[in-house]
Amino acid sequence: MTEAVMEKSHRFTDRLALALSPSTTRRSFLRKFALVATALATAPANFILRPGTAYAAVCGPAAACNQGYTVLCCTVNRGINACPPGMFVGGWWKANGSSLCCNSAGQPTSRYYIDCHPTCLCSQGGSTNFCDPACVACKCRCNNDAESCDDRRICCNYFRYGQCNTQIARGGPVACRVVTCTPPYVLWDDCSATVRTDNYTAEQTAPCVAGPCT
Repeated sequence: MTEAVMEKSHRFTDRLALALSPSTTRRSFLRKFALVATALATAPANFILRPGTAYAAVCGPAAACNQGYTVLCCTVNRGINACPPGMFVGGWWKANGSSLCCNSAGQPTSRYYIDCHPTCLCSQGGSTNFCDPACVACKCRCNNDAESCDDRRICCNYFRYGQCNTQIARGGPVACRVVTCTPPYVLWDDCSATVRTDNYTAEQTAPCVAGPCT
C-alpha cells in the first residue's frame, strides 16, 4: 500500500468515525469495526437475531472490569488457551447449557472454566490459602486492551475452588481462566471430579476463543 493510499484510508476512517459519533476516534472506530466483524464470524445468530451489541456477542456477559470477573487466559497469554508460565491450576467450575460447547447432536452442553493462580515467590505473611500480596509478581489490574473486548480483571480475585493441585497449599489470586468443553479432570491428572457450578458464566468468552462448539 502506497503512502498516498494509506493517507486517504486514514482520512476516510477519521471522517466515518466522526460521522458515527463526535467522540469516536480512529482507534476506537477500528476496534468497534473489528468487534462487529468478529461477531459476524463467530456468533452471527447472537449478533443478528438477538438484541445487543457486537461487544456482548463476542465477549458475552460481564466482560467489563468493574463487573468483577477474571480475564480469559488466551486474551493475555499470546492467544494461548492455557495458564501462563509460573502459574498453576487451582480449581474449576462448569456452566451448563453453553452455546459455546455442544454434544454430538449439536445441542448445547457444559463448558468448563479453569482458574490459573501465580505461585508464591516468598513465604512471608499471607493467609491459609493465599500468599502475601507482596510475594506475587502478578498485580491486580484491568485488562483494558484495545485489541479485545475482554476487559475483565487480572490477578484481583483472591478465590480458589480447590479441586486441583491440592499439594500446593497457598498461591496468588486468580490470574486468568482457561476454557474448555472437556472436563478438567480428563485434561489434568491433578484435578478431581468434584463439581462446582456457575451457570451465569456459560456465555462468557473472548475473541480468541469465541465460536460455537469450541
